[in-house]
Amino acid sequence: MDFRQSKIGAEETVEKTEPTSTPVPTVTPTETPEEPSPTPTEAPEEKKEAATQTGEVAGPPLAPETTPTLQTEENGALTPGETSAGITDLAVKEIVDPSQISATDLDKYFQAYEIVEGDEIYNRIIGKSYYANDYVALSDLRYLKVLHYNFEGQVQVGELIVNAQIVDDFLSAFKQLYENQYQIQEMVLIDNYWAGDGDSSDYNSIEHNNTSAFCFRNATGSGNLSKHAYGRAIDINSQQNPYVTYNNGYGSCAHGNAQQYLDRSSGLPHVITHDDICYQIFTQLGFTWGGDWGNPKDFQHFEKSAN
Repeated sequence: MDFRQSKIGAEETVEKTEPTSTPVPTVTPTETPEEPSPTPTEAPEEKKEAATQTGEVAGPPLAPETTPTLQTEENGALTPGETSAGITDLAVKEIVDPSQISATDLDKYFQAYEIVEGDEIYNRIIGKSYYANDYVALSDLRYLKVLHYNFEGQVQVGELIVNAQIVDDFLSAFKQLYENQYQIQEMVLIDNYWAGDGDSSDYNSIEHNNTSAFCFRNATGSGNLSKHAYGRAIDINSQQNPYVTYNNGYGSCAHGNAQQYLDRSSGLPHVITHDDICYQIFTQLGFTWGGDWGNPKDFQHFEKSAN
């Protein structure tokens, strides 16, 4: 087995065989609880009202064509005294002065957007993490912009694409992580690390310790789609929480930057355990953790089927 490909997806842990080199799914998925693309049944007015209630906005934010009202210093932080109108005004990876964020109005910094053909997000992902298929439509997905603390303790803007059916769970999780000042090194779309196909791009993203969710691809060694293909799985701080295979009690992983984190009782920062607030938040929201699998274990991975 090409060990370099050993960490791909969620359900891979129970289906691990020789990895496929074909990035395009060719076999109809068999995961009945979540895989059929949901058919919208609500009237346009109902959908608009529901989106307003959940903080969902039609269409992802476009990059400002002119200098925004919020000026930035050389280090990227908001100039003291300025107040952001919300996450839409902020660039991904931008550093934000936490004193400018109202604790009583956090929802505007944790937003979900529809992805529309031809818009900025669509143009970033088409032909990479997303392409037209029979299983996952654009309407099944949502683009998220959220705040998180990075490893330097700064407040930073992150982005994800997740499944529309569990978008509220993701928003709730990241809002709680922010309130607990939980640190995530980086959170950008896997397309920023695109290496030609889903498997190698996932590997490249992990090498950069990037936290990501959606990528339309098969599970390794399977004709079924990965949970990531549906936007129902997320990998968090993958360097500190690697995908580990055990042999005679000894763990190994494909990523050299993760070797010191094979000992899960090391007490090193950003290691997810049952005592970690990240584990507690996601599991309370109904997600399952790859660290509870048998062998291999995927310590970075949380997934959830449809509500």
